[in-house]
Amino acid sequence: MFIFLVISMALQYVCAQVPVQYPAPRLYYVTVSPETGFDSLIWYSIPDPEIDYYVIGISYIPDPLNPDVVYTPIGITYVPDTVFVNTDLESSSHSVGYTVWGVNDLGGGLYTPGSFEQPPDSTVFLEYEYDSCQATISLSWNDYNKWRGSILEYNILRRQGPYNYLPVASHLSSGTNTYILNNVLPNQQFDLFVEVVNQDMIRRSTSNRVQIITSMIQQSGLVNADYATLGAGNTIALSFTVMNSPDPVQYYIVRGTSPTGPFTQIASFNTGNGQINYTDDILFTSGIYYYRLEGLNQCSQVSYFSNLANNIILGGTLAGNQIDIFWNDYIGWSAGVEQYMLIRTIGRNNPVTDTLNMGLNTSYQDNFSSLANYENPVSSLVCYQVEATENPNQYGSQGLSLSNQVCFTINPDIRLPSAFIPNDTDPTNQLFEPVFSFLPEHYDLIIYNRLGTKIWEGNAGWDGRMNGRPVPEGVYLYYIRVFNYSSTIAELSGKVTVVYR
Repeated sequence: MFIFLVISMALQYVCAQVPVQYPAPRLYYVTVSPETGFDSLIWYSIPDPEIDYYVIGISYIPDPLNPDVVYTPIGITYVPDTVFVNTDLESSSHSVGYTVWGVNDLGGGLYTPGSFEQPPDSTVFLEYEYDSCQATISLSWNDYNKWRGSILEYNILRRQGPYNYLPVASHLSSGTNTYILNNVLPNQQFDLFVEVVNQDMIRRSTSNRVQIITSMIQQSGLVNADYATLGAGNTIALSFTVMNSPDPVQYYIVRGTSPTGPFTQIASFNTGNGQINYTDDILFTSGIYYYRLEGLNQCSQVSYFSNLANNIILGGTLAGNQIDIFWNDYIGWSAGVEQYMLIRTIGRNNPVTDTLNMGLNTSYQDNFSSLANYENPVSSLVCYQVEATENPNQYGSQGLSLSNQVCFTINPDIRLPSAFIPNDTDPTNQLFEPVFSFLPEHYDLIIYNRLGTKIWEGNAGWDGRMNGRPVPEGVYLYYIRVFNYSSTIAELSGKVTVVYR
């Protein structure tokens, strides 16, 4: 009897030191906070008054050849608390499986985790791959293990700010574990996570949140559009400088009719540092064209581009003795235009050239009568051309751009009326006299009747009189000699009719 009592007391002592372990309570859900990245667990309590606390464990497979799962305790909660938050952010790198079991302390002894129902409730782990060349973000994620067969749908959301989530894709069917975002703009930030919806439409579990910066693959280097200028054969000559390029890079020269585009590729080069010269065979005066050099990245996408270069088209009009000259701005230089110089050339043979500083003006008026050579009007010619100069730029160079040339000339034009009215009230109709497009040195005019008899001669207009008396109405003959300050003499003859009112 004594021995039995001793053994019984010993067993009671041993049992008092070994905690009683209860079956794992059923998890309500496991989820990851989109705000903090912490894992939250909620479970149903075990309706047993002897439970002192719950142990939270993470599942591991220590041997890849052995599928048995073991659990490592990471924390406890005391009854009646059925919520646990894991702050170690492990779920940001892979899916994490959890379980919870109840323990009766029985005096504070040690406990040993046992086997639990498989698979464990696990977090959803979201991964991504950004392709800057294709402008896509590819997403993939795992199922919520315990909800397989009970998943209603997946939603993809983008965090815009604290607790502000914008749907990116909604109602993705069960069994969908990938999604691709297309036409993603560069230099954007995407904070994305996946939401799993249970068929009960109450429980929802969110994945880890991934942060994606859609930066474009950039190519190092600097490019400068040196100039666009008048080329041989009335074409447009272009020059670009490439600097700080470690390797040969693919470049496009593009052309547009507006500074803002659209632009069309007209040439392609593969080069490193140095100069790119190109002649656009388009007719110089066919329009104002804007050019730039575009550098491509490894995706064959435009990564950076130069400033603009454009041609300068000069135009002008002659009205009376006034010449109006005008031209468009050169807008592309990074350092801006320093000045416009108007190059003026006078004469055909042995021409005289002078240069007028226009500053930043884009128009000019000239007096043609002061430029014309009336001693030799046939040879008179005045031509203009504009040269734009860039301010010294950051690259240590200074661009020059030359416009097309416009010219004006004097062609001696002598016109005589076919009739006049000596007694008209309008003085302009009372004389028969030549009309000149220039100012001659002088002229001689002779009038004959129909019989060929000379009835009047002078170096001014004829008033229709002979010896101070009006001549009869009728047709008369004239002969005129015009002296143009040179040995050249213009001679004209014809008929004129005298009419009275």
